[in-house]
Amino acid sequence: MPVNELERFVKDISALLQRKRTQDKGLRERQLLHKINTTVLDTNQIERYHILVEKLELSTMTDEEHTEFELLGNKEEKLRNQRVKYMIELAQLRAVNLTQIMESLGLKPLTNA
Repeated sequence: MPVNELERFVKDISALLQRKRTQDKGLRERQLLHKINTTVLDTNQIERYHILVEKLELSTMTDEEHTEFELLGNKEEKLRNQRVKYMIELAQLRAVNLTQIMESLGLKPLTNA
C-alpha cells in the first residue's frame, strides 16, 4: 500500500475513533444525567417521610412509624450516595469538579445546621 493511502487510512481511522469517543461520551453523559434525576425517593415516599419527620418532632410517632421512618431514611441515604457517585463520574467525564456539576444541575450541597 502506498504511503499516501496508508496516511489517509490512518487519518480516517483516527477520525472514526474520535467520533466514536465523542458519541460514547455523549451517551454516557445522558445516561448519568438520567440516573442523577431518577435516583431519588418517589413522591409518595417523600411526602410520607416529611409526615414522619413532623411526627418525630411532635413526639407523636408510633413504634411502627419509627421503623418506617428509619427504613425510608436508610433508603434515601443509599439513593443519595449513589446519586453522588453518578455526579462524580459526570464531573470526571466533563473534567470539572463536583461543585461545578452540582451548580450546573441546580443542586446545593447539604450544610450542617
